[in-house]
Amino acid sequence: MTKIYVIGIGYKSLDKRERKIIYNSEIILSSGRLFEVFKRYKEFGKVKEKVLVIDTVDETIEFIKSNISEHEENIITVLASGDPLFFGIGRRVINEFGKDRVEIMPDLSSIQIAFARIKEPWDNAFLMSLHRGPDPAKRKSQKYEMKDIPDLLERYKKIAILTDRENNPVEISKVLISSPITRNLSPRVFVCERLGYPDEKITKGTPEDISAMSFSTPNVVIIVSGD
Repeated sequence: MTKIYVIGIGYKSLDKRERKIIYNSEIILSSGRLFEVFKRYKEFGKVKEKVLVIDTVDETIEFIKSNISEHEENIITVLASGDPLFFGIGRRVINEFGKDRVEIMPDLSSIQIAFARIKEPWDNAFLMSLHRGPDPAKRKSQKYEMKDIPDLLERYKKIAILTDRENNPVEISKVLISSPITRNLSPRVFVCERLGYPDEKITKGTPEDISAMSFSTPNVVIIVSGD
């Protein structure tokens, strides 16, 4: 039976078992962005001929469906960003192929790294995703939208947000500025750009400060109430 491994990358080196899985994989599936990340890993040179770049989750799932076997013992590896079960592809792969066939091997999550960078505890934070994938026509809806941020900040005092190109730090800051709820909360906004990359950058400011800037992707936004 084909075994599917979803391995998170981006922040730490592969451990011994992850390395063995990578080397023994029949094929390694990666998005274009993660391909650039994986190129920095020492294992890349030995397996680069096995890497297939597919940029959408739907196409990745269809490829796996076309290449799994019930009779042959082989391995398909899917590279994921950070922790695959934190708003990531891991949930979809398990739902499609079942827990017996799939194993998840997480890296650190980008939100975990972001809180470490700004030296804030995150056990009392509300975590949400506004990241909806690269294809606008197939973007999935999330439980909470950008308009919900002021209410969530009032309730939880600390929010971490996975962003995308449309739901970005500038647009998030504009929502904060326009809401009467957040005017009394004196929010501080942290934008954590390109975590794990050589050009990683952390910016802190008021919503007004952040709304006047521009930011590279990928990034994570953390909002902390100042009241």
